[in-house]
Amino acid sequence: MFDEVKTTYDAGRPERPLVIAYYTVDTPYQHEAESLKVSLEAVGYSYDIRGVPNQGSWQKNTQLKAQFVDHMLAAYTGRPLLYLDVDAIMIKPPIALDDLPAQGADIAAVHCLTKPGQLGTELLSGTVWFGNTKPCRRVVQKWLHINAQYPEVLPGGRKAWDQRTLEMAIKSIASCTFVELPQEFTYIAELTTKRDPHLNPVILHTRGAKRFKHIMDHQPGYAK
Repeated sequence: MFDEVKTTYDAGRPERPLVIAYYTVDTPYQHEAESLKVSLEAVGYSYDIRGVPNQGSWQKNTQLKAQFVDHMLAAYTGRPLLYLDVDAIMIKPPIALDDLPAQGADIAAVHCLTKPGQLGTELLSGTVWFGNTKPCRRVVQKWLHINAQYPEVLPGGRKAWDQRTLEMAIKSIASCTFVELPQEFTYIAELTTKRDPHLNPVILHTRGAKRFKHIMDHQPGYAK
């Protein structure tokens, strides 16, 4: 599924992680991919972006994320990967990522901001650095398992969003070294702006879910 439609670009910067992303073919997300590609080329990041068949709903499409990451970790053995949601735009280079291998990191991401300077408890999975280490790959295997176990709803009634199942997987692998990334690396249009207007985006997420979830789920109106 992941090898049928792909676009690659080599920026000639092997010290930087390879950016990976996927989109659903013949949906609005396909157009988002083009904006992401332009932004990556402008700031000098190599990428491998792939098109996949629409699975029929926003939830099913987002739960392909774990499968996609697992596939790409195997395709680029030993190379750190930077996963971005395809509605992202890289404004400037996230150069702090270059130091993560030397820090012994396995996975790095951002937790949501509830107030200025105060992290929330929910992981944000729009920008995730995967070190492609053994603990990293163990986390991804656990992530796949949790998604299969809870395809729609988690124990307690919360929806089984991919960021929630990834957080569960990270916490279940004791050998995984997790590094918190700056909020600017998952800067969410409207939300981050309201919660901390002093921040400037490095990787801007344009809220494709709010704009397109109703289309993917064949419903009227915007998602909340």
